[in-house]
Amino acid sequence: MQSTTQAVGWVSRPNQRCPKDIKLITFKNISKDVINNLPNFHFPKGRRWNAEDIVAVLAYAWIRGVSIHHACEILNTWAMSECPGASYEYADGRHRRLIPHQTTVNAWLRLLSLQDAEDVSRTLFEVCLTQFFTQENRNKKVVLEFDLTYLGYWGKRRDPLIKGSRMVKGTRRIRHYHAAMIHGAGVSLYVALQHVAKSQSKIPFMIETARWLLNLGFKIEFCVIDREYYRYGILDSMKQLGVDVIIPAKEWKRLKNAKKDYLKGVKGRIQQYYLIQGGKKGRKSKKARCWILLHPRGKQRIDEIKRDYCQNLKTLDEASQQIYALVTTRAPQYAGSRFPLEIKRTYKKRWQIETAFRDNERHKAIWRSNYDGTRFIGEFGRYFLFNAWQIARSEDLRKERLTFQMFRDELVDRNLGRYNL
Repeated sequence: MQSTTQAVGWVSRPNQRCPKDIKLITFKNISKDVINNLPNFHFPKGRRWNAEDIVAVLAYAWIRGVSIHHACEILNTWAMSECPGASYEYADGRHRRLIPHQTTVNAWLRLLSLQDAEDVSRTLFEVCLTQFFTQENRNKKVVLEFDLTYLGYWGKRRDPLIKGSRMVKGTRRIRHYHAAMIHGAGVSLYVALQHVAKSQSKIPFMIETARWLLNLGFKIEFCVIDREYYRYGILDSMKQLGVDVIIPAKEWKRLKNAKKDYLKGVKGRIQQYYLIQGGKKGRKSKKARCWILLHPRGKQRIDEIKRDYCQNLKTLDEASQQIYALVTTRAPQYAGSRFPLEIKRTYKKRWQIETAFRDNERHKAIWRSNYDGTRFIGEFGRYFLFNAWQIARSEDLRKERLTFQMFRDELVDRNLGRYNL
């Protein structure tokens, strides 16, 4: 058996700011030394936290938009007030925790790589979609949407996962995330998320997400995307899956000629063209058939703009500036005269993901981790919480009046009582 002096050093000494009784600490260490040397007695190793305890801290951090440290401390205070007999004081003045510490949560999150975090998000998104659309046999016709978001980075890392950009104020480095959302059954839900690295193509993620949704039984009517996705590979790959694309047209020479031909009466409002990708040496070039649909800016009708030009009330440049165009891969045959209006209404749903990004940014948790898997879990948690809000709003009588902040407050009150958390 060790001496008393050696046994005292087993436990870290008390903080000098809050001195404790040294005699009591010496006695506790001696008792521990004796118990460890008993042949038929196993000293308890302390509480082992399970995954539910870790997820509880993360869920509260996502809901309240706070750091992991704040979530651990406030939940531990609440748990000790609800169950005062479950906690006791150690010899050195510390209290037995009922909620894991911040270091425990961070250590658990570091076990998840970026690929593991993406796999977890895909699994949880699938469970969310399956449960919502299988209830009451909801219609599975949806509109798929893709967009990019940026998160600033102020660290010292210079690797492919940290991109150079000025999209975020105050820094020239960002983390680049690629998100997918569906619109259908009266809700807008996130369905996929990816951390994009330098020189990484966006096409595989888009094709994989669309094929995954089709395998789940969804019918994708359209895929609405921004003009930065305008390329042959995306339009052709989506068309091969049976998904038509709607994308705004860039101000390039073909669009200027299309506006000119419409104003002069040479061609109609809907014009066909081919998006051509040059082939390699010795191979044929590839092309995808598309249609340009002209629409007026503002409340003026497009035929009124054409009439003003024909009556010399507007110049060609003035009339062209009041017209914009959408490009689609769906053929207008048998669609009727309302085809341009239907395409325009469908594309307006794309602004839902922009609004969702702003809502999540406003209620963002303060996570400072330098691990990509941990930061991905932080982003995914907010998107999953947004899905829960959309589903709750579709079933609540208040509908649009149930704001994101009200939903978060009610969620905490429902599970933790009226305690000020």
